[in-house]
Amino acid sequence: MAHDTIDVSRSIAALGLFALLLVATVLPAQAAVSATDAAQFTSTPERVGTVPLARNNTTVHHEDPDDARSEKDMSKLERWLAGRLSSRLGGSTLNIEQGQYDKAQSVLGNDYNDMLDKYVDVAGETEGTDDDRTAKNLRKTKETQRHYVSRVQRYQTLYDRYQTAKRNGNDAKARKLARRLERLQKDINGTSGNLTSHYDRLSNGTNIDTSNETRQIRNVTRSISAKQAEVRESEFVTTNLTATVNSTNVSFLDPLRVSGRLTGENGTGLGNRSIVLRLSENRSVRVRTAANGTFSLVGRPAVVAVGNRSFRVAYDPANLSAYLGSNTTVQATVSKTTSSIRISNHTNRTRYNDTVSVSGRVTTGWVNVSDVPLAVYVGRTRVGTTHTGPSGSYSFSTPLPVDVPTRAKKVRVSLPFENGALTASNATAPLTVGHTATNLTLSGTPGEGRSVDLSGRLETADGAAVAGQRVRIFTNGTQVASTRTNENGTYRVSLVLPPSLVSAEGKTTFVARFDGRMKSVESARTSKRFAVSTPESGPLDSTTRAWLVSLGVATLLTLGGFFLWRSDIGGGDDADERDDVNEHAPDGDSVPVADDSTPDAVVSARTFLDRARSARDAGEFETAVEMGYAATRNRFSGAIPSAASTHWEFYNACREAGLGDETVSTIGDVTERYERAAFAANRVSRETATAVIDAASSLVGEEGVTE
Repeated sequence: MAHDTIDVSRSIAALGLFALLLVATVLPAQAAVSATDAAQFTSTPERVGTVPLARNNTTVHHEDPDDARSEKDMSKLERWLAGRLSSRLGGSTLNIEQGQYDKAQSVLGNDYNDMLDKYVDVAGETEGTDDDRTAKNLRKTKETQRHYVSRVQRYQTLYDRYQTAKRNGNDAKARKLARRLERLQKDINGTSGNLTSHYDRLSNGTNIDTSNETRQIRNVTRSISAKQAEVRESEFVTTNLTATVNSTNVSFLDPLRVSGRLTGENGTGLGNRSIVLRLSENRSVRVRTAANGTFSLVGRPAVVAVGNRSFRVAYDPANLSAYLGSNTTVQATVSKTTSSIRISNHTNRTRYNDTVSVSGRVTTGWVNVSDVPLAVYVGRTRVGTTHTGPSGSYSFSTPLPVDVPTRAKKVRVSLPFENGALTASNATAPLTVGHTATNLTLSGTPGEGRSVDLSGRLETADGAAVAGQRVRIFTNGTQVASTRTNENGTYRVSLVLPPSLVSAEGKTTFVARFDGRMKSVESARTSKRFAVSTPESGPLDSTTRAWLVSLGVATLLTLGGFFLWRSDIGGGDDADERDDVNEHAPDGDSVPVADDSTPDAVVSARTFLDRARSARDAGEFETAVEMGYAATRNRFSGAIPSAASTHWEFYNACREAGLGDETVSTIGDVTERYERAAFAANRVSRETATAVIDAASSLVGEEGVTE
C-alpha cells in the first residue's frame, strides 16, 4: 500500500511538472498572458467551457482562508464571516444610538456587501440550507437597518426644523411638520419591529448574541416615540371614529353599507371631514361627515376575495388640521355575483403593429359594473388592460405586438382576477391575424485576433422596427452568438471565433436568423462573408494560449486539492472521493458520459437547482442563473458528446442529439439567458433568475418555483 501511494504521488508530481512545462512553453518570454489576452479569455462567450460554481476573485482577510478546503474548514470560515458581518451590524446600531447616521450607513456599504458575497460563496460549498437562510437574513437585516437609519435621520432633521418653527412662532409650519413627523414615527415603529425580528432570527441561526443590537434599536425607537408624544400633545386634538355595517352579508348587488360618527376629545361631532372606506388595495370610497360628525358609505365589492373580510374605515386629516387621524374596521362576509361581459365592436382583421380594438359593456342584473379592470387577449396572448367607466362601458385599442401568433383567431375580454366577489364568463369575438414579412440585415467589422463586431436591423417590409426579438448568429452551421433587437429593431454583438470556424484563407460566412414561428411576423435570414484577422504574435494564438494557461492552472489547483485531501484525510476511499467530485461538477463536460436518463444525472442536476434557488433567495441572481445552467448541462451530459465545451456548442450538440423540439427550445432559452448573465454588462434581475430556474426545473423534471 505504501508503495502504491508513492507511485501515485510520483505520477501526480510528474503530471504537475508537465502542466508547468506546458504553461511555460506556450507563454511568451515574460511567462504571462497579456492583459488583452486575459480580458478576451474572460469576456468572450465562445471561450467558456464550464460554468463556475461561485464567483469569488477576492481574498478573505483572515488567518489563512485559502486553506479552508474541507467541510470543517469551510464551516469555520463561514462562522468567521458571519461574526464579522454581525459586528458591522452592531457597529451600525451603536452609531444610530449615538446619532452618527452617516457612519451608521457607511458601515453597511460596499465592504459589507463584499463580505456578504464571500459568505454566500462559502455557504454554497457547505451542506444544508441553514447557512443559505442566514445569508438571506443578513441581507434583509442590512436593507432594513439602512431604511431604519434613513427614517430616524429624517425624523431628527424634521424635528429640529419643527422646534425652530415653534421658537419663531410659525404655528402653521410647525403643525405641517408635526404631521410629517407623525407619519415618520409610525414608519419607524414598524421598521423597528421588523429589524428586531431579523436580529432574533440571526441570533437563533448563528448563536451570535444580538441582544445589544436589539436593545439599542429599541432605545432609539422609544426615544423617538417619546418625542412624538410631546409633539402630538402640543399640536393635535385626538379624535374617535366609530363605524357599523347594516348587514354582515354583502355582494356586488347587495353592497357594503357603513355608517358611523367622527368626534373630538370632548365627544363633539366633527363636520366636513373626509372619511374613506378601503374596499381593497386600489379601491376606496370617500365621503364627508355631516355637521354633527355622522357619515354613511356604500361600497360594492368587486375584486375583493369572497369569504369573511375586514374593511378599514379611516379619518385622514389634512396637513394643517388640528386633529389627529383615527381609524376602525368593520367585518362582513362577501359572496359571489355573476356579471356579463359583452363585446359590441371589435377589429375583424389585423397584423403586427396595426391596431386591434374592442369595446363593449359589463353589467350584472340591473346594475352597470363601473371601475372594474378588464384584461384583453388576442389568442392566448394578453395585449393589455382597461377599466369600465361609470356606465359599465369599456373601450380598448393598442398596436398588435409581435408575440401574437398568426394562428390566433379570437379577441377575448375577461376579468383579470380569481375568486373575487364579481365573476363573469369570457367574451370572445372572431379576429384574423395576418402575416407580416420581415427584412433582416447584417454587417460586420473585423478586428484583431479573429474578433468581429456584428450588427443589423430587423424590420417589416414597410420599415417598422421589430423590437425585443432574438437573432441568432451562425458560422459554418454552428451557432456562435445570440442577441435581441432593441426598441429600434437593431442588434449588435461582439465575438471572437475559435480557429476551427475560420477558413484557411481567413474568410468566414456569418448567417443571421430570426425565427418568426408563433409570432405575427415571418422568419428572416441573411448572410455575409468577409475576412477575419488572425493573430500574428507568438507560436500559438491568444485563444489557445489562454486555454492552455487555464488548463495548467486548473491542473495545479487539482493537485493542490489532492495533496490537501491527503494531508487532511490521510487516506480514504478513492471511489467515494470520485463520486463526490462528479456530484458537484459544474456542467456536462466535467461529468463522465452516462445514460441521459440515469438517476445520478437527475439527482446531481437537482443539486444545482437547489443551489440556484438558494442563490436567488439570497439575491445572488447571477449565481442563480449559472447554477440553473449547470443543472441543464448536467441533466443532458449523457446524451451530449464531451467535445461540446462552449455553451453554444453544447446547445448545437443537444439539437443534433435528437432531443424533442420543445426540449431543445427550452435549452436554447436557458443558454441565451446564461450568456447574457455571464457576459453582458447589465445586472441580472430576479425575473431572469426565476425564468432560468423554472426552465431548468422543467428539463430536470421538477415543478418550477416562481416567486
